[in-house]
Amino acid sequence: MSSENIAETKIIILHLVSDTPGITYHMLMEKCMESLLTDFFTFSQCYNELIAGNMLEKISENDGTGSTTADSSEDLLFITEGGKAVLDDIKGALDQRTVSFLSSAASSLQKQLSERNSHRASVRVEAGFYYADLTFNDKAGQIFSASVRCEDKDKAKDICSTWKKDASRIVDSFNELFGK
Repeated sequence: MSSENIAETKIIILHLVSDTPGITYHMLMEKCMESLLTDFFTFSQCYNELIAGNMLEKISENDGTGSTTADSSEDLLFITEGGKAVLDDIKGALDQRTVSFLSSAASSLQKQLSERNSHRASVRVEAGFYYADLTFNDKAGQIFSASVRCEDKDKAKDICSTWKKDASRIVDSFNELFGK
């Protein structure tokens, strides 16, 4: 792999994370691979170097108990101030094909991220009880919210996992049940 290919891959990664803050590793990897400018190994090397160089930041979602649930299965990525400074310095050097790809990719990723964030699930502990807190949002805001008290942490985690897999159908069924 050439140093030019590595530099271009790093620029693409920084640009995509800058345009879609909160993107997941897998979303980023898939979009970079679609560019046909990089392979998995080059992507991995560049990604790790950007993290180590404090140009990207990984933040874990928290489910309220310190455990992983459907919401916290992946780290979210954000560009740091250092990453922004580097990106601002090199943006002008991008060729038109790369700029076109980045614009299209950012639009696609923003839609994916919006869909991913449309439903949330987390476990909350209050007064010795476990709750599965569930929400569903559309473009106008929150359209469904529920807290389910559970007998234990495992049950709350199971409810959260089910919600993440099938929230849209569950909300539709709820609306049908109440004639909405």
